[in-house]
Amino acid sequence: MSPPLAYSVCVTTLHRLASVLSEAQPDSTTKSLYLHFADEEGDPYAVALAGRLNAYVAGRDSDFIVLNAEGYQGYIPLDEMVWTLSTSLGGGLSQDTEGSVYSSNVSIAGDSKAPSLSGFGDDEDGFQTVKKGKGKKRRQAQAGQTQTAGRGILPPDALTVINPDSETSTGTEAQLALSFTVYSPATLATHLGIPVSVLPLLGALLGNDFTGAPVSDDSAPPPATTAEIRSKGRANLQRLFFERQLTLAQRITRVSSTLSGILAAAFDGSGSGKRRGKRAIGSVMELIDAAVTALLIRPLDTFATGEKEAIVERIVEATLQYAVPRVEVEEGMEEGEEEVGGLRWVSGACPLHLQDACPLLGTLSGLVRERDAAMPLREEQGGEPEEVDPDDPLELAREEYLDAYRRGMLDPHLLDTMQTGTMWPRMFLEDPDKETVLKTIARPIRLWTYAILDAGVGLPRAPVPEEIDEDDEDRESDDDELVDVVEEDSDSEPIPNAFARLRGALKQLNGSEEEDDDEDAAQDSPVRLPTANGQGQQATPSKHVTEYVRRGTRLAPEEINVTSLEKLLHESALEPPTDPLTKARLPPQIWSYKLRRTLMLHALASNSVTVSSLPDDRLLGVVALRWVVRTMHQRSLDNPGVKERFLERWTQAEARAVLASFSQPSPDDSPAPGDKTESISPTERHIQLVAQITSALDGIEQLSQVLLLSSTILSPARHFSGARCHALLSERATPSAGEPAKELWEACVEGLEDAYALPPQKRAKRAVKSAVAPPVPAGRSTGRGGRNTKAGLFNLLADVEA
Repeated sequence: MSPPLAYSVCVTTLHRLASVLSEAQPDSTTKSLYLHFADEEGDPYAVALAGRLNAYVAGRDSDFIVLNAEGYQGYIPLDEMVWTLSTSLGGGLSQDTEGSVYSSNVSIAGDSKAPSLSGFGDDEDGFQTVKKGKGKKRRQAQAGQTQTAGRGILPPDALTVINPDSETSTGTEAQLALSFTVYSPATLATHLGIPVSVLPLLGALLGNDFTGAPVSDDSAPPPATTAEIRSKGRANLQRLFFERQLTLAQRITRVSSTLSGILAAAFDGSGSGKRRGKRAIGSVMELIDAAVTALLIRPLDTFATGEKEAIVERIVEATLQYAVPRVEVEEGMEEGEEEVGGLRWVSGACPLHLQDACPLLGTLSGLVRERDAAMPLREEQGGEPEEVDPDDPLELAREEYLDAYRRGMLDPHLLDTMQTGTMWPRMFLEDPDKETVLKTIARPIRLWTYAILDAGVGLPRAPVPEEIDEDDEDRESDDDELVDVVEEDSDSEPIPNAFARLRGALKQLNGSEEEDDDEDAAQDSPVRLPTANGQGQQATPSKHVTEYVRRGTRLAPEEINVTSLEKLLHESALEPPTDPLTKARLPPQIWSYKLRRTLMLHALASNSVTVSSLPDDRLLGVVALRWVVRTMHQRSLDNPGVKERFLERWTQAEARAVLASFSQPSPDDSPAPGDKTESISPTERHIQLVAQITSALDGIEQLSQVLLLSSTILSPARHFSGARCHALLSERATPSAGEPAKELWEACVEGLEDAYALPPQKRAKRAVKSAVAPPVPAGRSTGRGGRNTKAGLFNLLADVEA
């Protein structure tokens, strides 16, 4: 999972880079950089795209060696790409520099006066140059003295070498070269002696994200039960296939030789496909079953019933994850379709899939499918057949989302919600003893997100409970099983739903007898079940989203009912537009820009004149801060006697610091040479404040995306710096860096004057009184060390009585 706020910043940066490259080559017919966004799993999509372009795939995932498609040239590991820069200096000197584009430790070798690349010796990208010395010992010693850390995937962009012995820089001729290693699936299959089509099965048996635990968990015991074998998160099937002492190379050899032997025994090896041998392999399932049987290190008679079948099922599922979409170009598409993203798209909706086979289009067609399914029923009831209008609101909303996702303006996590009804909010570093900010801060925002998605494209419904056939249940039940007693003379029909037995027991306790019609009516009435947000869930098909959030120290699913947008807008003055023909409310995705912007501000309780008048590029930071301040203040009002809730409120100084960290820093705001912001140790409160504001910003980003506002209302996350934020909160940054713009701060305070907490008052040290002690009356003791000590302790008692 990517770090918080990283996805949107990465997409924004890539778009800006593509725009800059296009402006640098205005006369070019092709672009230097194209952006594509995968429909589902990114690895098969990337390989299929590379197959169409006859290209390579660079990355850090070994699955690219197993995946294969026609035209795919192979996999290039990022950490094996090396740039070499050869330069010629004055006086016949030469310099060669090398560096891995994904290396975390590179060094500069040579003497202290060796020439260095101008502007590139220690740049922001982290690329460091390495000069080859004459001797191995000399290189190692000098490299150890100047070793620094750096990371990057970009080549060096400065080719001018500065001669430190001269006051002026000398331009030199430089040659930049890139060397890398290519791993081809066909070459790998030939080396292992198996067909290239069997490589996905090889990867599943060796262990991938769906069959094997990480290498660090290799010492874990093998799964012992069928439930553990079927579990995708806990069971490590490789413990069933390999001895613990086998190395990775030995495991690869064992699996490849097993598969090669099975195929050689099943076929004659002449290429004709004629089967031979005792066991016929007629399908992929038979091959998987034979491979699992041969690789199991335990005897088959030690497995319980169904355990081997569960292992085969897991391997099949893991193998299917490597399925690369087959590209079938429509007739005439190669000649007539406009080139988009560097290639001609297979259809108008997808570069790799036909219109009906595109998984993204199917994900965005929930309401469209419900509408199409209702048309035959309407015709059966005597209604006139209806033709789909090209300007149908549902079709327009789907097209808007399709275009937004292809441009990277729709978070992939939102696709999970539309496709599977799940949400995996990005977690932040926070106090584990407190309730997660994903619930406290971001969940109310996500409720609006779910409602807007359901109103525009539709969310999946909960599965319908299966009806229980009592006759089949009686036949399959054990003789010793305890069942409810039903009177033979009862006239009531068997209850078909899952609550039949419970309802029968309640009837026996109440002693009431109902007629058939009354009982049927009771069966149709919904049964409400408790959910995480306190609302009831009906047993009839409903819409809900399962959120996976932190509960203590683990992730736990929580079911959230989807509230309709109409209900959320019930107390609002916002009037949704309607279709002039059908008088039905239009999906919010096709509302006007002004109305969609107003809806977002209303959902975030910031629809005021001051906030709405802010420019789009400054809006999200303000509304995110207002949302957090309002939420924490409301929590203190809801729990007036809880001191912890009262202390959670934000102060104005903290709000100013966070708001200033969202602005783009100016050169004057850079820390002084002696300041070291890296040495600041964030406090627990500051960590919690940052977790709250980043969680709110992440939720608001998704809300702006579902409202199709993210292309104009940009996120301030691209300017956010955690180090600068903690420096401002700790009052360790420059004064100018901690002052936000006046209009932004006024928008943050408007209507929230009482929501901010007062700054903690520092206790003043008590002044030491140096006044002269009063005189001691005669006859009284002055205590230990005094002059009048004749009476001793009895005199002290007399003083007390006095």
